[in-house]
Amino acid sequence: MNITYNNIHMDRIKCKTVSQLSLQDDINLPEASPDLSKIIFREGNVVLSDVKVSKDHVTLGGTLEVFLLYLTEDDNEELARIDGKIPFSEAVYVEGAQPGDTMDVSFKIEDLSISVINSRKLSARSIVTFCLQSEILYDEEAACDLEDGEHIEYRRKQMELARLAVCKRDIYRLKQELELPSHMPNIFRIIWQSVKISSIDFKPMDDKIAIGGELSVFLMYESTQENDNLQYYETTVPFSGSIDCMGSREMMIPDIRYCISGRNFEVRPDFDGEERGFSMELVLDLCIKLYEEEKISILSDVYGTEKDVEADVKKGTFRKVLVRNNGTCRLNEKIHVEGNPQILQLIHSEGEVYTQECNMTEEGVQVEGVILMKCLYVTSDDKTPYSSLEQTIPFTYLLEAKGAGKETISSIRVTLEQLAVSMQDAKELEAKIALDVAGILFEEFEEELVTDIREKEPDKAMRRKLPGIVVHVVTKEDSLWQIGKKYYMPVNRIKEMNNLSGDELRPGDKLLLVKERT
Repeated sequence: MNITYNNIHMDRIKCKTVSQLSLQDDINLPEASPDLSKIIFREGNVVLSDVKVSKDHVTLGGTLEVFLLYLTEDDNEELARIDGKIPFSEAVYVEGAQPGDTMDVSFKIEDLSISVINSRKLSARSIVTFCLQSEILYDEEAACDLEDGEHIEYRRKQMELARLAVCKRDIYRLKQELELPSHMPNIFRIIWQSVKISSIDFKPMDDKIAIGGELSVFLMYESTQENDNLQYYETTVPFSGSIDCMGSREMMIPDIRYCISGRNFEVRPDFDGEERGFSMELVLDLCIKLYEEEKISILSDVYGTEKDVEADVKKGTFRKVLVRNNGTCRLNEKIHVEGNPQILQLIHSEGEVYTQECNMTEEGVQVEGVILMKCLYVTSDDKTPYSSLEQTIPFTYLLEAKGAGKETISSIRVTLEQLAVSMQDAKELEAKIALDVAGILFEEFEEELVTDIREKEPDKAMRRKLPGIVVHVVTKEDSLWQIGKKYYMPVNRIKEMNNLSGDELRPGDKLLLVKERT
C-alpha cells in the first residue's frame, strides 16, 4: 500500500499586540542656523533600525526624525529648516514571543508637537503607535491518493484553500530624476522638499513582482534671482519597476505592506551645468506574501472489504479567500480658518491616513479613521508672511464583503489617492479627498486529514453476523459509501449488482447485496 501525501504551506498569526511609545527631547539649532521666530511647518519620520525578540518581549530601537520649517528672527523674515533626531529603545510586552521569531513591525506617528523654548532651542514630543505581529509558517500534510491498496475502498473530497506560495522580506529602491520647467529660475538653496507615494500597486509576474505608482513632489527653494527669491514647484510623476521574487506567478494574490525606511534628495546640474535638476531616492521595506488559490483532493475515508482498515486522522487548519475587494471613499470638506492673518495664496497641501478601526458587519468591513491634512500658505501679515494649518478629517467606509463573520481574518489597506485643496475665500478652504480602500478577507476553517492507513486482521465474529444475502432499503441518510462500508462491499460491486450508473440513491430504493466468499 503506497500513500501519496500533499504538503500544504500555510501561515497563521502566533502573537500580536499594539503599543504606544511616548518620545520627548530637546532640539538645539546648529550654530550656522539663524535664530527661530515661529514654526511654520513640521514633519516626522520613524527609522526602525533594530528589532530584538526575547521571551514575551520585543525591544525596538531606532530614531524619530523631526523636520521643521521655521520663520527666522531677522528683519527679512526668511524661511529656514532644521532637522532633529530623537533616539529610542523600548521593550514591548508581546505574549507568546520567543527568540528566533520573525516580528513584523508597522508604525504610525499619532501626534507630533513642537514648542519653542527660546530662539535656539525647541522641545519635541511625539506619540508613536507600533503594531507588532509574529506569524508561524507551517506545512499541513494530508493523504491525497492511495495506490496498491488491494481490497481497500477509499473516497476523496475536494477542498478549496489559499496556499501561501511566497513569504519574504525585500527592499525596493525607488529612484527618480527631475528637472525644473524652463520658465523657473535656477536653484540656489533647497528650503523644503516633500515626496509622497500614492496609487501604489503590486502585480505578481513570473519570478518577479511589478511595482508601479505615483510620486507627489513638492519643492520650495531660493532662486538665484534677487527680485524673485522664493520659488515653489509641485508635480506628480509616475514610477514603475520590479523586484526579483522566485516562485511568484501571475494570478497569485498579493498581500504586500511597505514602509519608507530611507530617503535622499539631491540637487544636481543639468546638461548645461546649471542647478536645475534634482534626484530622489526612497528605500521601501517590503513585507511580501503571495497566496495561490487551489482546489486539492484529499482522502476523506477508507474501509477494507477483506481486512479491517484503520485510518489515523488529525484536524488541520486552513485558509481560503472569502472576498477580495476594493473601493473608493470620496470626501468633500469645507475648512474655516480661524483668526488672523488671512490666506493670500496656498503653497502646498498634503495628508496622512490613520486607520483606527475595522469592524466586521453582515454587509462587509466597516473601516473608520481620520486624514490628517496639512496646508502651507502665504498670509496677509507682513510680519508673519507664512503660516500653516492642520485639520483632522474623519472618514468611514463600508468595504462590501458578503459572508464575512467575526472570525474572518482581514488585511485592509487604506491609502490617500487624491488630495485637492482650493481657496474659497481668505478664510475658507475646500478639500476634495479620494481614499483607496482595498482588502483581502480570509476564512479560517478546520478539516479532518488522513495521515496514515493500517490494515489489520478482520473481526471474524463481527463479519459472521452479517447475512450472506440481504435486500437493503435505502433511507434518506444513506449513501453508497455508507452501505458499502457497513457490509464490507466495494461500491462498484454494489452498482454492478443493481445496474446503477451513478451514485444517486432515493429513499425507498431496494438494493440487493450478496456477500462474497473469501
